[in-house]
Amino acid sequence: MRLLLSFLLLSGLAWAQQTPDYAKEGRWAAQVDEALMDGDSVWIENDDREFLGLLTLSESETKKTAVVVHGLGIHPDWAQVVQPLRVGLTEHGFNTLSIQMPVLANGIAGSEYAPLFGDADKRLAAAAAFLQTQGLEVDALVAHSLGAQMSAHYLANNTHPFKRFVAVGMSKGAAQYLAAIDVPIFDLYGDEDIESVMQGVELKADAAKDNKNYTQKMVSADHFFNEKDALLIDEVSAWLQ
Repeated sequence: MRLLLSFLLLSGLAWAQQTPDYAKEGRWAAQVDEALMDGDSVWIENDDREFLGLLTLSESETKKTAVVVHGLGIHPDWAQVVQPLRVGLTEHGFNTLSIQMPVLANGIAGSEYAPLFGDADKRLAAAAAFLQTQGLEVDALVAHSLGAQMSAHYLANNTHPFKRFVAVGMSKGAAQYLAAIDVPIFDLYGDEDIESVMQGVELKADAAKDNKNYTQKMVSADHFFNEKDALLIDEVSAWLQ
């Protein structure tokens, strides 16, 4: 009986970790909305729930839009990588929509997020549909870290409108999806990136070998492009142009 009870408790914990932490998302949303300096908060429908997006329009009046996807456990206005891209790309001819991806409680590793990839797929599809209702063109998917792996999973397993994929600091775990992606891919990483990214360099290149529009590039930066925002924006915008 004691063993059975332990099993049930552990099973319950595992199941809890498969469900997004909506309370955490709510706290992030309140914090982001209160401090937002650029763009507008929008709520995007996703089944019976809504999630936060930050829509930032370019002064160029373009319809081309990039969906920006954050990494592990954070939010769509994170100061590293995400906020610089969602604002910086608007100065290079793109609108941006940065979206809240499913998150788990603090301290849970990226390897525990795999059960949430289906939910992530739905959010990416909902973001694309939202842009179309706004009369905007769904162009690029720009993602960082775990968000790049989620985005690769989505592109490999769903019919989608995205024309290009920018993956910043994409780990080796995404390699399994790359062979099924036929849109152009820009795989950008730093020479001081984290171990899971550096270990996946050759693995990802081999997986994407049949995609003639796959480009892998290493630049002088760490995983979060600390003090290298200008480099990040220049590299991504140049490839998109």
